[in-house]
Amino acid sequence: MIKKVFLTAFLIFSIAATQAQINVSKVGTSVIPAESNGLFYSLPQTVIQVDVVVNKIQKVKGPFAEFADQMLGLSQVTTVNSTEYELKDIRLTSYNEPDPTEYYYIHMPEKQKDRKAIELFLSDDGVISGAGIVNQANTNKRQRSIDLSTFRIDIPEVTNPSVFERMDTVIKRISLDSTIIEQKFFRKTSSAKSVEQKAREASEFILKLDESMYNLINGYQEVNYEKGTMEFMYNQMNSMKQDYLELFKGVTSSSNETFTFYYLVDKNNPTETLCRFSMSKGILPKSSTSGDFVQIQATSKNKTNALKSETEKINAEQRSSHGLYYRIPDKADVVVRVGGQVKLETQFVINQFGVVTFLPASSLRNIGIDNNTGTLRRVVLE
Repeated sequence: MIKKVFLTAFLIFSIAATQAQINVSKVGTSVIPAESNGLFYSLPQTVIQVDVVVNKIQKVKGPFAEFADQMLGLSQVTTVNSTEYELKDIRLTSYNEPDPTEYYYIHMPEKQKDRKAIELFLSDDGVISGAGIVNQANTNKRQRSIDLSTFRIDIPEVTNPSVFERMDTVIKRISLDSTIIEQKFFRKTSSAKSVEQKAREASEFILKLDESMYNLINGYQEVNYEKGTMEFMYNQMNSMKQDYLELFKGVTSSSNETFTFYYLVDKNNPTETLCRFSMSKGILPKSSTSGDFVQIQATSKNKTNALKSETEKINAEQRSSHGLYYRIPDKADVVVRVGGQVKLETQFVINQFGVVTFLPASSLRNIGIDNNTGTLRRVVLE
């Protein structure tokens, strides 16, 4: 369940005179005179952060795997080194940043007598913030970050000499006349152990450990150990047994890898491919030729359709002055698909799917705007 917390901050205009007016123009729609006095602000746009968590499973073959069935009767063993991936989790969160298509300029009155006190608070990146509050959450940068859990798999080394000594008896016969004399002496040589010999010694040691553990829990030992001592001895022998079994069964280990993507919702192109996913290769670039597409799509719920035609009429009117621009956002169904199958579905408030309009350029006091959506929270009209 994705939790969304919307923080509310406010833009405050304090206008002393009851008949004071402000004029706001959208950047790009008109030329701002070089000698003009004023300031810029922007409305926010929604960015969805997608965290894809992949479970990486590595299997490493044990050095004595081929003798596991013959010497220990083990059939479920790893015979080939392999790496597999599975999608473990997909998480969606949203944050806001300045909308480059929604920048505005507040014109100060040219005549000194018409200028009144205007108190305006903006965040570090120019989004409408609050009275004395700077929203640090909007300072996030749209950079791809990958948190990779690295690990190493080691087959345990056990004490097992690779060389064994062999004692040979050599008989030397000496013939003197008709008498044959035999002389015996011993010759010691060293030879390298074969893999099978090492495996057999390891399997015999495992069976001895099994026998010792059985005798310990059944009271066949001669010493009357305390309970804590018996548990310690049993656990130590069992741990040693598992280490030796890994020489036959192999080692399986898993770790999580988190890949982060950022989806900037575009109302004209609501579907975006983030990457590809392969069970044998994991997360791949979206330009790869293998793997399933991981796609995200935002579909507007069209809650503001009734307002669009009216706001378009108001925005199309040729007025000499405009009040503060604000936005009425809309909700959207957000779906993540992997290989065409829906893996996650939820709802977000998407600023870009809403409508933008402006207040009248009359005397205004106590204007409150939500810096996460750009919508009006409080306004006093006179």
